Amino acid sequence: MIGFIQGSVISKYPDSYQCVVQAGQIGYELSIPRRLFEELILQQTATFWVHTHVREDQLSLFGFSSELEKQFFRHLLGVSGLGPKTALSLLGEHGAERLVQLILAKQVSEISKAPGVGKKLAERLVLELASKIEKWAWTERIQKASEENKGQPVSNKKLLQDDLYSALLHLGYQPVQIKSTLEMLFEKDGLEKTGFESVLRQALKELSSKTIGRELGTHA
Repeated sequence: MIGFIQGSVISKYPDSYQCVVQAGQIGYELSIPRRLFEELILQQTATFWVHTHVREDQLSLFGFSSELEKQFFRHLLGVSGLGPKTALSLLGEHGAERLVQLILAKQVSEISKAPGVGKKLAERLVLELASKIEKWAWTERIQKASEENKGQPVSNKKLLQDDLYSALLHLGYQPVQIKSTLEMLFEKDGLEKTGFESVLRQALKELSSKTIGRELGTHA
């Protein structure tokens, strides 16, 4: 069984959230959560904790950013009627830590927002896992963090940054480009007060100038 892979990301398939990672002379095709897929950059080295899923007619590899997420994926597969694609959808939508919190809080409507997850399946997830989760050692720190953050509002600045990151990602910009650009823009005090559209225009202008600069440097 394959448990861990480190290698260069040589292909990405947006329709299926799969990637090919070259480790040595072998390319491994991995299905991964949407959140992780959006962070990957072609030709850069990435590491994955891998679950090897074997059926009579198929062997599939599922990759995760942490061992915790991989173990939680395996717990999800133990829920009746929940297959690997749906488990991946849940992690892609919510992330492991937030999904744990939603299950413990029995937030069925929130859980069911993941693609392919209806209300009945979300209810079954809560029913079968809520009591088990509390016994898992690694959930203690998640519950503690949840209690510490309870009632603390998220700043307008943080909300704006998250919205901008998501918008720019969907426009095709790379995560590293977006992060550096937003960090530079938000060095200005009170930028969040100018509004989403204004900051988005500034970010696009900055990203565009960087792209043009690289192209000129290439052809120089």
